[in-house]
Amino acid sequence: MRKKKHKSFRVNAHKKTVGIDVCKDFVSVVRLERDGDRIMLLGSSRIKIDKESEDFKSFANAVIKSKLTGFPRHCEAGMCFCSSPELLQILSLPDSSPDAARKFIQEELRQYAVLPLKNVQIDYCALRGASEKKTVLVGAAQTGPLTMVTKELEKKNVDIRLIEPAIVALVRACYNKVIKSAGNKNVMLVLLHDDNMSLCVFSGQKFDFLRTKKLDFDISSLPEQTGVIAEQIDSIVQFYELEKTAKQEKWPVFLACSYDPSKTKEIVPQLQKHIHHQNIEVTAIDSSHIDIICEDAANKDFSPVAAGAAMKLLDVNDSAVSINMLPGEIFEIRKSRRQLVIIANIAAVILLFIFIYMGFLAKKTSNVKDELSKKEQGMSNFDISKLIKTQADVNDRTVQVARNIDALKTALEDKTWNNWAYILAEVSTKAPATVQIQEMRARDSSMVQIEGLAINYNAVNDFVNRLNKCKTINSAQLADAKQNTQYANNLIDYLITCSLKK
Repeated sequence: MRKKKHKSFRVNAHKKTVGIDVCKDFVSVVRLERDGDRIMLLGSSRIKIDKESEDFKSFANAVIKSKLTGFPRHCEAGMCFCSSPELLQILSLPDSSPDAARKFIQEELRQYAVLPLKNVQIDYCALRGASEKKTVLVGAAQTGPLTMVTKELEKKNVDIRLIEPAIVALVRACYNKVIKSAGNKNVMLVLLHDDNMSLCVFSGQKFDFLRTKKLDFDISSLPEQTGVIAEQIDSIVQFYELEKTAKQEKWPVFLACSYDPSKTKEIVPQLQKHIHHQNIEVTAIDSSHIDIICEDAANKDFSPVAAGAAMKLLDVNDSAVSINMLPGEIFEIRKSRRQLVIIANIAAVILLFIFIYMGFLAKKTSNVKDELSKKEQGMSNFDISKLIKTQADVNDRTVQVARNIDALKTALEDKTWNNWAYILAEVSTKAPATVQIQEMRARDSSMVQIEGLAINYNAVNDFVNRLNKCKTINSAQLADAKQNTQYANNLIDYLITCSLKK
């Protein structure tokens, strides 16, 4: 679980990114470019997903068919991908300290039966506001589908840097022209994403309310079922007027449909007919509500959700709402790749210097041989012993260089290594307070021994059980445990043997 820290970034002029919004049958792709403070739409596309092939492979192929990813070159992309089941909710923290916040969020998420107990990706961000209690937006989803779809896109040279809920991307896309321009008024955003509906309310530009609901129908195939959506909008407005006494002459409600942005304007009149509250005005979100320059009329009906995901990678996030569900496994894989590239570059530089040095030695040897030949022809009383000593020194240097080359080849053939810093950090965090680590020894890259003191045998067994849960340790076993004769209070000497994961 990662907590967002908002930083100030230097604007990268002419940076290009891709935004992807995944629906059940279609995938929407946009390509944006930032030039100073301007965000320009370079292209948009909506591709039907081929259901005949595997889900993730067909989705990746649809993204490539859009011809907006810059294939075959690598491109960075932000994505909105629905991994069912998933959760998005606003929580009030009883304690705003980071450790207490993480513990509280984890305990709350355990209460939701729709989420599995293991392999859950969690992220949250603080919501700005003037309330006494600190509120956070929490997102959670199964890790497996997120990992698989990211790896499948990496095969197509699309590097996913952000996976976020669709409503978060929509908020970012229309924040300046819809939410910020409303001032202190209440503004509601409604997003229809296949059979999922998300409704959020901004009160005085503060993310104040969020409701997600799974519909029993797909609005793309049954647009006449807008009465269900209207009922939800009416209930939220009534809640604000009765419970929060927040009455206003007009309640602006902005609607977006991910499955087909062009259909949004067709749904708005039907939705307005079913709304009972007179002060509610429903407006379809289009390109005029998004702070993006669109010069090509053919791209006017682009996905605002996909645009919001791409804007985050362009350092545009005035809403300060950000949830990144990119699995930690992807971060570790990319970190290992960067380390491997660094090692390969260092090895290449070393080999280059060796080859240059060998060339220098070869030239030096050739010059010595030529000089020897000239002196043998011109001088009969030449001191041959000095020349032999010089040549012997050159030969010794050549042999040493050859040995260095063999040593480098042997080192490069062994591509297995352990991230000892990560192993030590994980072991130290797993150690209970009743156990002291005195020494860690590693004979090779597959085994490590931990030796120290514990207050009793139960503490040792607890430490062994915790080590078996480490990501870097394959198995941990107690090799030896006995009473310590040096210290009082019946302390226990222990020795634990751990086999490491490759």
